[in-house]
Amino acid sequence: MLKAVVEAGQIPIEPEEQISFESSGRCLLIAPAAILSRVIPRLTSLQLYVYSSDQADIETVETVTVIRQPLSELNGWLGQFQARFGEHELTVDLVLDLSDTPRIKSKVPPLGYFAPGDDPQALAEALQQLPELVGEFDKPRYFDYRADICAHSRRGVKGCTNCIEACPAEAISSGGDLINVNPNLCQGCGSCTVVCPSGAISYSLPSLDVSINRLRQMLQQYEHYQSKPPQLLIHDENLGQQQLDAYDYPFADDVLPFSIEEIAALGQPFWLSAVAYGVSRIVVWDAGSHDDHDWQELQRSIGESNAMLAELGLSDRRIEYLHSRDIETLQSALSVSPQVSKIEPARFAGINDKRRMTTMALTHLHEQAAVKPEQMTLTEDAAFGEILVDKQACTLCMSCVSVCPVGAVVDGVDKPQLHFIEDLCVQCGLCETACPEDAIDLSPRYVFDRNQARQKRLLHEEPVFNCISCHKPFATQKMIDTIIGKLSDHPMFQGQALERLKMCEDCRVKSMFKN
Repeated sequence: MLKAVVEAGQIPIEPEEQISFESSGRCLLIAPAAILSRVIPRLTSLQLYVYSSDQADIETVETVTVIRQPLSELNGWLGQFQARFGEHELTVDLVLDLSDTPRIKSKVPPLGYFAPGDDPQALAEALQQLPELVGEFDKPRYFDYRADICAHSRRGVKGCTNCIEACPAEAISSGGDLINVNPNLCQGCGSCTVVCPSGAISYSLPSLDVSINRLRQMLQQYEHYQSKPPQLLIHDENLGQQQLDAYDYPFADDVLPFSIEEIAALGQPFWLSAVAYGVSRIVVWDAGSHDDHDWQELQRSIGESNAMLAELGLSDRRIEYLHSRDIETLQSALSVSPQVSKIEPARFAGINDKRRMTTMALTHLHEQAAVKPEQMTLTEDAAFGEILVDKQACTLCMSCVSVCPVGAVVDGVDKPQLHFIEDLCVQCGLCETACPEDAIDLSPRYVFDRNQARQKRLLHEEPVFNCISCHKPFATQKMIDTIIGKLSDHPMFQGQALERLKMCEDCRVKSMFKN
């Protein structure tokens, strides 16, 4: 039975783009002089550049270049590391850093950089791998980026920085209004896609629609053999898969394995869709493939998703994160099938749109749930919600409209009005930051009536102010009152100058030249 179900989900996944690296074997060795004599003989096949911070005498051999100037900077990746020594810059392909404190401090080091610290086993593995890293290498481009819906920044106003803060490889940086993702540094952990509110950055190996449709096919096959709701075990294709193969999959028939490149490649839209398809429990298993990952963003998203399900009376432990290298611990966690209310499985297919998948899953679960709230309050970092506008403070300057990256905040075209479409809002905070009157607050929530959420609703409107000269409407009454109130005591805006503020742009210029 299990084999047939797993085979039903075997969809070919080929990367659309490969990132290439080329290494000729130039290796920078950073180490105290005392241990160089033990390390250098293991790396004789490489062209070595040796730097020792204690500047002791180093015995030189033909394949070794000793660098005496101080090392001030080091960055890069396999085939393209840049090291600065004094005024000189050196390009190398590989780095073995045996310093007490690593020169590159990212949680996930770049490919080609080894900093084993005081771990003898890690040092032995590095000495074995370094000579093998000569030649041409490829890795997939793990991510897709849609700049048009990125909420990072607009017009110099800072917005969402979730992906930058979440990336353990420091592959993402600010690039003005958009982000820059360095594909050479990205190692596909998926943390950025978990925290992105709009879906601007997404996992591409596989994409969301492929993963959901794969699960859907597996569950359709499962229905031929079992009536009991299945448990879903999400595991990585590295250590997790090796453990399952070694133990010949020691679980009950209702446990379905779902392998993925990295466990964070699947987030809230996938989990909620799985529950909507009838899965009783989801266990996201961290088998320890990456000691440099803490998966904090993943765990926070699991907590938020469970809170959503709890609001619907569907348990607050439907999705679980389990960190264990011990297969017996995992076996114990899955040994008892959870008692959950059976729901009619959803039939929607997967699409590569994070927000739409989430809303489709929640809509189905809301229809099936015993508890049917009209809305639910979400955590502060949630990607759904509304904005609250202080009508007394708002002058309808439309700064919020100009920075909204997704078109959720809309002007009244030819009327002094501010409108809002909740279905589009990603709670990025750009409008809140851009408002000069501090009149906007975010309110994270989810409205289950999506027709209501998709409707454009009026947040604020003001009477029109007409030019005192030509009577053309050009501003709001409140905006003019605010400007005059702030400038009435200014020595440059007295008498006629203050009156000109009540004129449109054309009449103001005419008045200045007339006088």
